[in-house]
Amino acid sequence: MENHFENSALISTLQSILAQWTSPDFMTAVAAREGIILDPASIVAVTILGTHGPQRPSTLATRMATGASNISKIAARLQDAGIAEKLADPEDSRASLLALTAAGADIAATLVHSGNTLVTELIGTWTSGERNDLLNLLTRFEVETKRVAAGFKQENS
Repeated sequence: MENHFENSALISTLQSILAQWTSPDFMTAVAAREGIILDPASIVAVTILGTHGPQRPSTLATRMATGASNISKIAARLQDAGIAEKLADPEDSRASLLALTAAGADIAATLVHSGNTLVTELIGTWTSGERNDLLNLLTRFEVETKRVAAGFKQENS
């Protein structure tokens, strides 16, 4: 049986966490603690490129949930800063990939360190069991979210 109060509390908590973690001030402050001064969209792009490697701008746009014109602006800023570069796509000579430069890879690693430091600050006093419980439950929640989202996509296609 559904408990609407618990569902509402969960939704409210998730919205609060997502709003905080995705707020421009929060993202830039976390990065700035490690000496990284980038705009929020660039932080997200560098993090994605660092995690997933070189990719087409359209793939990056999908992963960032934004449009092609916005990715073009982000890519230009990253290229101008020497953080990213365009490479020829080996699978399609008409396409290009956006990749991190060596400096960009260093920045991505620093952002990972910054994120790890933040998580330690947030849950460092928790027991190992509590941290594992959180990870297991969030992983299950992510799997179910993706399953439901895939169903929405099928319904709308």
